[in-house]
Amino acid sequence: MKEQLYKWGRTGITIALSGFSFLSLSAQSVDGPKGLYKLNEIVQQDGKHVEADFKQYKYCLDNNSLTMSFYSPKLGIHSFNFDISNSDGKTLTYTGDLSKTENKGIQTFATSDSTFTLRWFNDRSDFNPRLFPFQTNVDELYEKVDSADVMHRAMNLLQMKLGVKKHPLQGVWKLRGLQTKGSATSQYWTMTGQGEQYTIFGSNNAAIVMANPNFPQAHIQCLYTSCNYLSDKAIDCDGKVMMIHWFDDETISVTRIGDDGRPFVTVWDRCGLPQNIQQVFGTDVPRMKKDVSRFTLQGFMAKYGQQPDSIQKAFETFDFAIDATERNNAIFPVLMRNGFADEYNAMKDSLFARMMRAEISVDEAVSRYIYWFYKDFDRHTNCGASFFRKLQSETLVDYSKHIAKYAPEPVGCKVNADTYLLRLPSCAGVVPTWEWLNKKADEFKQSGCKYLILDLRGNGGGSDHYSELFTKFFGSTGLKRMEHCYIRNSFENRKVLKMWCDEMDNVDHIKSVYAEALRAEEGSLITWSLLEAGTDVYEPLVRKGAIIVDNMSASAGESPVHFVHSHNGCRAKVYGKERTMGCEQSGNCIPIRLPHSNIELNCPMTVPDTFEAACKERNPGHKLDVIIPLPYPEQLTDNIDSWVLWVAKKMR
Repeated sequence: MKEQLYKWGRTGITIALSGFSFLSLSAQSVDGPKGLYKLNEIVQQDGKHVEADFKQYKYCLDNNSLTMSFYSPKLGIHSFNFDISNSDGKTLTYTGDLSKTENKGIQTFATSDSTFTLRWFNDRSDFNPRLFPFQTNVDELYEKVDSADVMHRAMNLLQMKLGVKKHPLQGVWKLRGLQTKGSATSQYWTMTGQGEQYTIFGSNNAAIVMANPNFPQAHIQCLYTSCNYLSDKAIDCDGKVMMIHWFDDETISVTRIGDDGRPFVTVWDRCGLPQNIQQVFGTDVPRMKKDVSRFTLQGFMAKYGQQPDSIQKAFETFDFAIDATERNNAIFPVLMRNGFADEYNAMKDSLFARMMRAEISVDEAVSRYIYWFYKDFDRHTNCGASFFRKLQSETLVDYSKHIAKYAPEPVGCKVNADTYLLRLPSCAGVVPTWEWLNKKADEFKQSGCKYLILDLRGNGGGSDHYSELFTKFFGSTGLKRMEHCYIRNSFENRKVLKMWCDEMDNVDHIKSVYAEALRAEEGSLITWSLLEAGTDVYEPLVRKGAIIVDNMSASAGESPVHFVHSHNGCRAKVYGKERTMGCEQSGNCIPIRLPHSNIELNCPMTVPDTFEAACKERNPGHKLDVIIPLPYPEQLTDNIDSWVLWVAKKMR
């Protein structure tokens, strides 16, 4: 049965579509046709056979009977538009051949196992007398098609039968809008259009769906195209190459070159089709729950009105910093569940409001935001903004004001006949090198010294392997308690895990964590490492030991302090005047560059279970066992200074 055909088109942010189609949707009886059928020919009441200038299908499902049609020529070699609508709501069931001349309504009868005839009486209008003479019966002859037919592949997409999973793009994506700045790396400043548009990516094809909230009573418009996955970041749709930028697993930008030679960028979010469409096709793909209004130009204008470009850039920079921290930083969920959420939100909102009123710069807004984490909780969470360095200088001890020459250098030597000093100013592997450190370890073992001083003043961190080498000489009868370390599961953190898996050797542990991350909920904390109580045992090589630290001892430069305090039977104490910096309660940091600025965030991926209690103290850094009562030494380079001599005497 055929209604008045119509032509439609859309431009603007959507991919240009045009097509002619029609649909019949109704409940199907068990004695009706099932499967996908293609219209082969039309037979008029007088017996005349005519060829249709359109292609039409009926897709007979268990509970519905859909009709799709489209016109030639195609948009491309492997692309075409089609339309789905509910024309009359009649049930497609076998009625038998009732009459060839009288108006008996819809007549449906099988002519073989793979064919059926649909007869209808044209009493509506004389819209196409060549095909459908007015006031006559018209027979439409349908033949079942197999899975190789292109419409069969299109229907598979709408039913979420997407084939073998071979590309992360496969699934359903909802168009957020046109990226008005033309930037493929920004999901902000999108302009939403009228209606909702979705793209379904299969294993080698794709379908674009223009949703209609009144479907199936009203039509939906679709485009089918081939899709060749060139890489994770590039696809070829019917000869048109498009670049994919992944903001995360749920949001992408798609860039294609327009007819004018300029990039045309759209932003998409992973999202199931509207429920009214899913109900018809029998699917249950989750809908998007996140609010993306702040990323749209309309959302920004509704909240802030017309703003100059400088304010828009500041908004994106600061909002990006917040989003990156909340998504990736391992300490963030721990703080939120330990009573700091209200304080955090008030701080964030206040800074945002002040920045949007131009009372503070974006540099200051980002700095004060990150400083909230840095000052009271974790010194690994920091950034490179100039204003942040000012705040940082007010927090940490500036030893250049107390020590004439503060420039610790590697030292490995005897202090006296039975005390050995290892000054380790860095664990980065450059000064000193791993070879130098191993040489000094052998030297200590052969020295006969029973007292060991590990001097970590000024050690800003690096690899724990460097600081642990000499720490283990202090001995241990095992961990006092089970130690559980977690990694934050996020898109950016998984990228780092994937890189380590691809580029490093002996990474079975990391591969296991990465596999778990792919299965786990986004944003969750999953196990990074687990050490049981009583494990991590080392034979002591000393009678007594000492670790000297200062406020610049950070990260791997703090790990030996944690070792001493967390292990039974360790023969060392921690000496100094100030706490360590406070970076050891997190680790495995990644850099995140903010847009429209040179600011880079330092974001820890991992956090130990001990942070749960430590964060409540709001005082980062390890406590000392012994406070050195002396003034600061006159210099700290490669010398044996007054603190080392005092500690060596104190240990006896």
